[in-house]
Amino acid sequence: MNDLYKLKKKDIDKSSEVLAKAFSDYPLFKYILGDNHSIENIKILTKFIVKYTILYGQAYATSSDIEGVILFTDFKDYKFTLLRSLRAGGLSVMKIGKEAGMRFSQYDEFNMSVHKDSVNKPHQYIIGIGVDPNKQGQAFGKKLLVSMLKVAKEKNHPCYLETHDKENIKIYEKYGFELVSQDFIPRTDIVQFNMLAE
Repeated sequence: MNDLYKLKKKDIDKSSEVLAKAFSDYPLFKYILGDNHSIENIKILTKFIVKYTILYGQAYATSSDIEGVILFTDFKDYKFTLLRSLRAGGLSVMKIGKEAGMRFSQYDEFNMSVHKDSVNKPHQYIIGIGVDPNKQGQAFGKKLLVSMLKVAKEKNHPCYLETHDKENIKIYEKYGFELVSQDFIPRTDIVQFNMLAE
């Protein structure tokens, strides 16, 4: 990951803002936030996820200017426990409403079940990847993915991610990902596409 900038606590706000902008119209966030869907509430969620990943995974940006962000972990280390969530600022998520918190938990439970059915060997898990919309088309996403895939290759691990935007499938296929399964998020019409790069 020498080509990337390792995120620190001081970078949480900026990296959260970049991800919130990248995911402003993303179906999963619209579902989780429901009537409370707004850029500010997306930022609350992305801030929690960034902080969690800085503490318990790997969080990198394209440079110290944070044009794009990638969050990942060795899947064996990915555990959303109550204590970890609290340390990562989980109480702030309560600001967006009880229903959103419940949908977030239900989604995580569904996602983990699908994830374990899709790949049942040690692997790297891309929790999230996003580029500031004003910086898209400048190969920042490529820089993040290529660096991540190098880490997976060095560990002799496949790499897994999920997306909820069908347009993303072709992008990830360019980097060696294959669609391994697709599922509707329960009680929604949102399809989750689960992808693996061996």
